[in-house]
Amino acid sequence: MTIDYDSIYLNKVLDGDKEAFRYFIKEYQQMGYSIAISMVKSHQDAEDVTQNAFVRAYKSLRSFKRNSKFSSWFYKIVVNESLKHIKKYQGIRRYSEITNQHNELESDFRDAVDIIDLSEKKIAIQEALERMKPKEALVLKLYYLHELSLSELIDSTGWSQSNVKILLHRARKSFMSIYINQNKEN
Repeated sequence: MTIDYDSIYLNKVLDGDKEAFRYFIKEYQQMGYSIAISMVKSHQDAEDVTQNAFVRAYKSLRSFKRNSKFSSWFYKIVVNESLKHIKKYQGIRRYSEITNQHNELESDFRDAVDIIDLSEKKIAIQEALERMKPKEALVLKLYYLHELSLSELIDSTGWSQSNVKILLHRARKSFMSIYINQNKEN
């Protein structure tokens, strides 16, 4: 039997123990930052977004209905804070419609990643993610690097299943194009 520390600390905070919220910061700061940096592309902005997300989560704890995991609820807040930041400072881009090349792109995506050795691959992947649109970089990071399932991605972002699938498809296509082109340049 696993202990649900999130519920234990959530109850402590709701009972007035403000210091108990440190548990959530310690537990979810790294992933929150990772989501934010995927979207806003700046370390300082990602730190600000993550901090704002924790403040918003703390203020909204009483409205957390516990019908999903705390992490999913919090990551959704991070995504929303990131989108607010992008809208305020960078503008939001529109995305084109999905094509029927999903299976081929999945294979090409994996093949492109295998082109160079591991140390160079990490650098090249990070550079490609930084050049991508924020939402696309986010879904790739969550799906491949953090190994979230499709349903966890939906819970974490608050986006519909079709929107997540479309973004994942576009992200693979975009990543493949950026990754291959940057490796041709090098």
